[in-house]
Amino acid sequence: MAGITKPTLYYFFGSKEGLFKELLQTNYDTLNNVLSQACQYQPNTENYFEDIFPVLRTIVSTYFSFAALHSEFYLLSLSLAFAPPTSAPAMVSEEFNKVQYLMIENVFKEISKIHTGLKGKERIYSWRILAMINAQVGFWSRGYGTLEDTDAESIIKLFMHGIFS
Repeated sequence: MAGITKPTLYYFFGSKEGLFKELLQTNYDTLNNVLSQACQYQPNTENYFEDIFPVLRTIVSTYFSFAALHSEFYLLSLSLAFAPPTSAPAMVSEEFNKVQYLMIENVFKEISKIHTGLKGKERIYSWRILAMINAQVGFWSRGYGTLEDTDAESIIKLFMHGIFS
């Protein structure tokens, strides 16, 4: 323990749920701040590797870096994302997850303004790229892979060949 009494904790956080929310808020704020910087699409339709690829590489690399630096929290957030949706911890964490999901979805909305064939699919693409990112982080946490730039690029190439096929 940190040498803090239960009454002191409740004074500052109100309850265990309040403490849990603060833990989530602090960590998600860190992630969301770097993620918002990563979610900047700059169109360049003349060159495949300078159009969608850079923003997706930056997003994936941002998640990988955050996961490597905050692995316990990242794995906690993954377990909460897949916890029974009516469980109290899952319901508390959902509001924090939605912020990320919307950021990624908005990137795809920006992309679909240029690549109109993606219109109407922005939400599902955001979920799918996040699923691929989270799968890689999950395997990495078990010792089955890495979170290197080559892994990020591999995920993006696999993903992009799927959305453009």
